[in-house]
Amino acid sequence: MPRVRYACRMAATSALPADPRRAIAELVTRCGPMLHAVVLRLTRNRADADDVVQEAFLSAYKHWSEFRGESQPCTWLHSIAVRAALRRGRRETRRRDVAREYAQAMPFMQSRLAAADFPSASLEARELRTDARQRVDAAMRDVAEPFRSALVLKEIAGMSVADVAMVLGVKAATVKTRLHRGRLLLRAALLSDRPRTPVPAAVYDRATCMDLLRAKMEALDRGVDFPVQDDLVCERCRQVFASLDVGADACRSLRGRTMPAALRKSIEKAMRAGTDGVPARKATRR
Repeated sequence: MPRVRYACRMAATSALPADPRRAIAELVTRCGPMLHAVVLRLTRNRADADDVVQEAFLSAYKHWSEFRGESQPCTWLHSIAVRAALRRGRRETRRRDVAREYAQAMPFMQSRLAAADFPSASLEARELRTDARQRVDAAMRDVAEPFRSALVLKEIAGMSVADVAMVLGVKAATVKTRLHRGRLLLRAALLSDRPRTPVPAAVYDRATCMDLLRAKMEALDRGVDFPVQDDLVCERCRQVFASLDVGADACRSLRGRTMPAALRKSIEKAMRAGTDGVPARKATRR
């Protein structure tokens, strides 16, 4: 994985104070809640998430003079934090048969599916959305790397595909592949306990179904609606597409709005001390 370059767009940097302590303090407010929300879903442990976020901000403080103007400050901070979080979790992925999990998550070969295509104002739709929002954190834990990191950055942090690629240090096409697979894995985890009913066999051959699914995924990538036409999309596809929308909506409900107060104080204390900081877990116990 390429080395992270300490850079942020000059237009964005110019609006920040020149003093690194004041600039990072402002970025803690601006980027901290979302950064913590992202890292928490990658580490799946609040203490580890606090450590990683603190280390990211202190690294930014230490290297503030090296900014060159190649990304937004929050994107750059995500690059530091996300890669640190991924280093902590690499062993878990090696123990999983990710290819088999993905094959089992493919919906078009299944004879029974959980219903998701309800009228948006119906009781069934509200109950499904509420259940998904309550379950999405646990379901996200079931999504293996490298799909989870792409999914978290795109669906929870709300980044563009280009920015996700920058954070992860991969091509945009690679991000799309990981997103498309990650959404299907998340869908399977979210719907694992819901009752399933028989659905008609696919109307089209497998290649056409995959083309329609790819078009739906591209619409999700761009954040636009996918026009569902009754004469084009069969009942099976409608159920699958509706469940993907439920998953995306559930992820958006996790977008960070606040940052732990103890973590913020720990970062501020470390900057005042002029050091690289102490681990967040130790700081928050005092």
